[in-house]
Amino acid sequence: MFGILKKTLGAAAKEVKAEYGESKDFLEAICAASALVAASDGDIEESERRKVVSIISNHPTLSKLYQSNIIEQTADTMFKRAKDVSGRQQLARELDDIKSRPDGSQMAEDVYLIALDIANSDGEIEPQEDAVLKKIAARLGIDASKFDF
Repeated sequence: MFGILKKTLGAAAKEVKAEYGESKDFLEAICAASALVAASDGDIEESERRKVVSIISNHPTLSKLYQSNIIEQTADTMFKRAKDVSGRQQLARELDDIKSRPDGSQMAEDVYLIALDIANSDGEIEPQEDAVLKKIAARLGIDASKFDF
């Protein structure tokens, strides 16, 4: 019986990896949303970038989908873009990339939840972070009130 369960769970894990890990769009959207949250106060600190990389690298699903060096490189790219207005607009466009995918609505919710984790990683969501989270939710086409618990 446990052998069947193990095979079923293993197949499900491979299916998730095939859907989400096949393309970097999901990781890029997560890192883009995280960089937007980190830049919300107008100052991006190295500690914030490290925190984002740590949260993504230690996430139970994401750590299996993407190698740590890919996570680090993608986060670095997105954080560099977050330094000016045109770069932040490019980050917003990264969010658009997942919406057109067949699994885009689930990806959008996952991206939002990780951005929420980033904003709350110091124990409190600042007003600037909350404003950016609302913009991210709107851009992704999700109802942020679903996650108010």
